[in-house]
Amino acid sequence: MKAKFFTVLESLEAQALSCANVGSALYGSLLAGLIDDYRRGGVTAELLDGVSATPVHDAIPLRYLATAHRLALGGQAPDLARWYGSCGGTWSGEDISADFLQLAHTHRSDFIAGLQRNVQTNEVGRAAVLASAFSLIARRHKCPLDLLEIGSSAGLLSRWDEYFYDAGSSSLGNPTSVVRFDRTWWRSPAPDLAGNIQVARRRGSDISPIDATSVEGQLTMLSFVWPDQSARVERLRCALDIATRTPIPLAQADAGDWLSKELAGGPTDGVATVVFHSIVWQYLPQPTRTMVRTALESAGELASPDSPLLWLRMEPHTPQRANVRLTTWPGGHEEVLAEVGYHGVDIEWLQPY
Repeated sequence: MKAKFFTVLESLEAQALSCANVGSALYGSLLAGLIDDYRRGGVTAELLDGVSATPVHDAIPLRYLATAHRLALGGQAPDLARWYGSCGGTWSGEDISADFLQLAHTHRSDFIAGLQRNVQTNEVGRAAVLASAFSLIARRHKCPLDLLEIGSSAGLLSRWDEYFYDAGSSSLGNPTSVVRFDRTWWRSPAPDLAGNIQVARRRGSDISPIDATSVEGQLTMLSFVWPDQSARVERLRCALDIATRTPIPLAQADAGDWLSKELAGGPTDGVATVVFHSIVWQYLPQPTRTMVRTALESAGELASPDSPLLWLRMEPHTPQRANVRLTTWPGGHEEVLAEVGYHGVDIEWLQPY
C-alpha cells in the first residue's frame, strides 16, 4: 500500500481540527482565516508551499503560528499581541487573521526563517503521567533510576522531580515547587505516588536542543505554546525558571546515533535504565526509529533483574489522546500504563500498584 502524502491545505485543516479538539479556540478561528488565505493563493500559500514534502509530519502549520507568536512575545507584533493572552491581550472571538497576514507580509524574512525551525513544545503538563510511570518503575525494581530522554528539547521533562504531584492519597516530588499538579490531573483511581525515588543520573539528546537558560531559548519555547492557554503558558514560564537553576547535559544528536552510543555497553549496573520520550516518535525519520529500536533490543539482551532496561513513551493513540507504554527487559514485556490528553491532562491510569 502506498503511503498517503498530505498537502499543505490538508495539514492546515488537520491542525484546525486538532486545535478544536485540544482547546485553543483562538488558533482554531485563526486557522480558518489562514486556510481561506491559502485557497486564495495569498501570503500563506507563498510562504508554506515548498517548505516540506511532508507538511503534517513536519508540523508546518504550527511552525507558521509559532513564528507569529514569537514576534508578538518579543514586542515586534503589537497588533497581534493585543489578541494573545500570553502577551497580555484579550480575545473574544474576533477574526484576527488580517493582523496575522499583515505581519507575515511585513516580516516575511522572519517567517521564512521560522518555518525552518522544528516544533518543540516540551509540554510540562506531560510530567504528571511520566512521574506516575517513574513511580511505578521505582517501586517495581527497587533501585535508583538512570534516565535517558530522546527528543528532549529543553530538557524540561527530564527535570520532572523538581515539580510537585499530589494525587490525593499520595504525593511525589519537590513540595516547595511552583510547578504543581493536583488531584484533578488524574481520573479515579489515581496511582500511588508514595515512596522515595532516587535519580542516579539524567541526560538527554535532541536534534536541535534548546538552552532553557537563555532569553532566546525561552522565547522559542514560549512561542510554541498556544497563546490563549494561559495555564500552559504560566506553567512553562515557571518550569523555565526552574531550569535556570538545574542544568542538565543535552547532546545535539540524532536520537538513534546518541542512544546507540549511550547503550553500547548495556544497562548500567545496579540501576533501572529508563529511555523515555513524549510526542516525539512521529517526528523521527524511519532510519532513526529503526536505530532506536535496535539499540534498545541489543541493550535489552544484556539486561538483568538487578540492572533492568525500560522504554517508556507517551505517543499518539487517537486524535484526542495519547497512550503511555512501557517495555521492560529482560524479557521485552510491553504494557499500556495509561491514556492521557496530549497536553498531559485527564490521566486514566490503567495499571494497579
